[in-house]
Amino acid sequence: MERLFLMIFFFTMFLIGTNTFIISPLLPTLRELYHVSTNQAAWLIGTYALGFALAALIAGPLSDNRNRKHVMAVGMLGFALSTLACAFAPGFTAMLFFRFLAGICSAFIGPQVWAAIPVLFPPARIGKAMGVVMAGLSVSQVIGVPIGSFLSAYHWSFPFLAVGIASLGAFVLIIRKLPDLLPPTSIAGLGTTNAIFARYKDLLRLPQASRSFIGYFVFMTGVYAVFSFYGVWLSDQFQQSVTEIGLITLVIGLGNTVGSLLSGWLLERWKRSTILTVGFLGSALLYLVLPYIPGIGLLQVVLFFMYCFGGVLVPVLMGYLQSLSDTSRGTISSLANACMYIGTFIASSFAGSLYSIFGFVGVSTFATFTFLIAYFLFVWRTGKLHVTAQA
Repeated sequence: MERLFLMIFFFTMFLIGTNTFIISPLLPTLRELYHVSTNQAAWLIGTYALGFALAALIAGPLSDNRNRKHVMAVGMLGFALSTLACAFAPGFTAMLFFRFLAGICSAFIGPQVWAAIPVLFPPARIGKAMGVVMAGLSVSQVIGVPIGSFLSAYHWSFPFLAVGIASLGAFVLIIRKLPDLLPPTSIAGLGTTNAIFARYKDLLRLPQASRSFIGYFVFMTGVYAVFSFYGVWLSDQFQQSVTEIGLITLVIGLGNTVGSLLSGWLLERWKRSTILTVGFLGSALLYLVLPYIPGIGLLQVVLFFMYCFGGVLVPVLMGYLQSLSDTSRGTISSLANACMYIGTFIASSFAGSLYSIFGFVGVSTFATFTFLIAYFLFVWRTGKLHVTAQA
């Protein structure tokens, strides 16, 4: 049964990751379909991210007193239906609304997956199970997004139909195969608004916490500013088709996956501050030169290493954030997810204006500055990143 549970959770995270990233290579097509500007089209990324960010802050705490199986199932059903609705959206406004709903629903799925693993797996296999489930997000970039790009070559709606139908299958698996996941005890007031904000307030009072979450937010904003517009840039600058953009996305996903696998190996050999220094400064340099790469072949090499650096940085940063407190890790995860998706929302809107005015050079330069700011907040100001307090 453990293998079945692992398969369901991996499949669930794969679908969430695919739906998150699938819009980027489709932006040129949707821009033409809805007769909107690049800046307006970017809201298709931003509204999903905004829905996720708003719901992420409350989804975890609100579900702590409920049967997680039911919360996961309702979230997956809503996710499936809203994604299917995107395929039939009659106009740009309707598409924005359905993407917003999909973002909200996805925020209620992930926390249940992570909370269910320690219940369904013995202690010796919890770490491995979490690693496999986390891989679902990376694999979505390597396989899910390129497949979506290939499907869109036949019709723009096919990727949404595929993800929506697959999500209905995941909903059936959750209902039929997962056991009830009841809370061990009912904690009065756990899901109230005051209790939720109190947890975040206590967390942000810890030494280095506020600065670290600001740094993570700034870093993610830069990453997603470029990721949101690389498809449009490839179409405008190199006349790449949706299928060709999908192949380049495969290279990006491979780089991210390789970096994720290397992060643990590097942590065993290098100091965390050294990894972050090389990662932030190396990323800043690669993002700065990206718009000036003359050909597609060399461009793919640069993109691979860019996202390899990113694949290393994200697990290392998340490990550091988790080390801020032994007793607030759920709250830390929720806040980190919110920072990531708020950063995505801001990136897709602000970077859209930069692209319209300055082209891709403006977007990549903006990202470079965010990495330098993140380096300042994480490494220069915090030195060796010692954690001095526990919640």
